Amino acid sequence: MVTDSLPRMASSLGEWPRASFIRKMKTEQKLAVLKSLNTKALVESLPKLEEEFDRTLRDDASFRNLNYGYLASTGSDCAEVKRIMAELIIQAPETWADGEKAGKRLTAPEKEAWLIKQREGNRGLANAIKRQIDVSFILDNNRIAIEMAKKRLESAKVVLGLKTAQIKFLSEGGD
Repeated sequence: MVTDSLPRMASSLGEWPRASFIRKMKTEQKLAVLKSLNTKALVESLPKLEEEFDRTLRDDASFRNLNYGYLASTGSDCAEVKRIMAELIIQAPETWADGEKAGKRLTAPEKEAWLIKQREGNRGLANAIKRQIDVSFILDNNRIAIEMAKKRLESAKVVLGLKTAQIKFLSEGGD
């Protein structure tokens, strides 16, 4: 196996190049490198990043709670729009008022066409549809903000792990 032969190869070559380089560095040089890593600032930023992530999650949950009636499912209207449309369908005319069809009953497709016209003509319904669209847009923005806060937090943790590995690397070997 390759990994079993590596220690034997290393012993036949002398010492590992990395260990040789670290041993040649003076303590002052190692200290300068460690200070330049600026891990303190990174560690101090972690609680802020965690708070930002938590805040974005709370803001999104609060917004969803406040606008519950305007949350639309994929491909469907929100509860408030459905409620207004249910009220309007009851108000739909039963018969044609004028023209050559005057006095004849409206068919189901004709009632549906009347209801579709109400989406623009009825002010309450039009406002509810606009608010549904606005809520959907804000929810998309919240989702993006949550993802960005999560990525910033994850990135900071990864960088901290990398810097920890660098510190371990520099601490190996003697003077």
